[in-house]
Amino acid sequence: MSRTKSPGITLSSAQPATRKNQKRQAVFRRLGLLAVVCALSFLTAHLIMLDTQRLPFEDMRLKTDLGGMVIAALFPLLVLAGFAGRRHWWGLILGLVACGSAVLAGLLPL
Repeated sequence: MSRTKSPGITLSSAQPATRKNQKRQAVFRRLGLLAVVCALSFLTAHLIMLDTQRLPFEDMRLKTDLGGMVIAALFPLLVLAGFAGRRHWWGLILGLVACGSAVLAGLLPL
């Protein structure tokens, strides 16, 4: 008795193709999530840099240096937290919350 579903295709040769497609889709999903998280993190860092320009210091160089230090510390954390929280899209939600907070901070008067 042969183990064929249809002539020419055996059960054992059909399964690796499905696994390969599933792995490919998982890789594309992860790359897409990483791209979205990186874009959100960059946008959040940019908005934070713009917000630091509104600080009440007189020296523009001091404002720029302070903003650079904040985003240099925050950007890698946003990317790691966003990509590490893949389960139930928590990482993406965290990135959206951080970006929304930066937008709201820019809209509120000092």
